[in-house]
Amino acid sequence: MSQRDAYDTIGAILSIHAMISGFLADATADIPEERMAEQPGGIVNHPAWTISHLNAYSGLMLSMFGDSSVPTVGDEMARFGYGTTPVPNRAAYPSKRELLERFRDRNARVSAVVAAKHSDYFPRPAPAPYLAHAPTIGHLAITLLVGHPPHHLGQLRQWRRTAGIAERS
Repeated sequence: MSQRDAYDTIGAILSIHAMISGFLADATADIPEERMAEQPGGIVNHPAWTISHLNAYSGLMLSMFGDSSVPTVGDEMARFGYGTTPVPNRAAYPSKRELLERFRDRNARVSAVVAAKHSDYFPRPAPAPYLAHAPTIGHLAITLLVGHPPHHLGQLRQWRRTAGIAERS
């Protein structure tokens, strides 16, 4: 077996996902609870919506892999999926603690499920609503694991700057 044959591609993908997820949790950790839904300077995607949005997509990914641990995924996608509008009402979102616990728990579960099932599920067709952009579950999963979270990390860092919250060192 060559070094190329032994390379753990899924391990690399999941490692990058874990790193970015850690950055997102760290970037949210010091934001005061009462500021989680602020929309400073017209920035609409606030931390409460951003983490809710990423949690919803983790639930969607789990469902695509046949994992039923998130029975509320349909509701979460309707409230926080693509095209939804973040609202500045703090009461419209779970507490910061709940959001971050769910974020950590779901990302750990996603990693375990994807590691265990990727060879079976990646070649399957993506769900119908996503076929135009992702022909397979693998395409969609890799996008949700390594493309989507950094996009929102950038938005969250811009939110922090506009809100006057210094970057954590």
